[in-house]
Amino acid sequence: MQQVFFTHMTARFMSRPLGFLLIFVFITSGIRAQNMMTELSEPNEIAWYNQHFAALEDSVTRYQEAIKKPQIPQQRQANLLAYQKVLGAYRKTMRAFILAHRQQDTAAKALLISCFREIEINQDTLKGLAGLLDGPGATNTYATYLHQELAGRANNEVGKAFVDFTLPDDKGDHIASGNYRGKYLLVLFWASWCGPCRAEMPSYKAVYQEFKSGSLEVVAVSVDTDKNAWLHAKKQDGTSWLNVYDGNAWNSAVVRDYAIHRIPQNILVGPDGHIAAKNISAAGLRKLLLKTASMHP
Repeated sequence: MQQVFFTHMTARFMSRPLGFLLIFVFITSGIRAQNMMTELSEPNEIAWYNQHFAALEDSVTRYQEAIKKPQIPQQRQANLLAYQKVLGAYRKTMRAFILAHRQQDTAAKALLISCFREIEINQDTLKGLAGLLDGPGATNTYATYLHQELAGRANNEVGKAFVDFTLPDDKGDHIASGNYRGKYLLVLFWASWCGPCRAEMPSYKAVYQEFKSGSLEVVAVSVDTDKNAWLHAKKQDGTSWLNVYDGNAWNSAVVRDYAIHRIPQNILVGPDGHIAAKNISAAGLRKLLLKTASMHP
């Protein structure tokens, strides 16, 4: 699934030494959405982070992408070993930085930026690093957001009970995710301006049309801030599933509850209310629903 990483209401390209595009920020007019990801993707913040971590992060990113590509087993093993080595070095450097600044807000800030940059540090390691914060370093705004981030990542794991939400649709009616137990519920995170989101809608629409009378419901959660743009895109796409919007964009409770920083993303909630899959493709969703139907004719 192609994804777009961004902060809302600002326009910038953040380039890295190897030409790796890390943050694509979309242009829009008016007031900037007040959220931590926007603040920490400002040029001065990125320059500050890069000063400490850019070289190692470039190596991590390069091998992170390399191991995902088709390759002969020997090459894959070599890339995997190299990846583990540079990731270990990145973690060591991050830990040393946090220990040196554990009573300052810069420690939590560094950890947050690494989260937004999608460096694949596992949850236990992140929790351990966050646990090093002390005194003022553990009680500032960055630290508070960091703990919310960790909670969201913990929620967003297959097998976990889904944290339900209630959001208004275009008529103002409140849609509660918990009302769809007994079915698969696909929660789509998208926005009117997100090209990859809009491009994949037809394939999900086809699956929805096939299964909506039985085992599937879809709720599309918009992170737009412009209601008219959302309504226009919804009409253009011709989606008949449940569309919800509250104007809070990245500060919407369900977005924060699942530490969503990039779109398109989706969460598939099983009939029992637990997360069955994340970022499932339309083809994968159809295969799962057909398999379920064959097991329960």
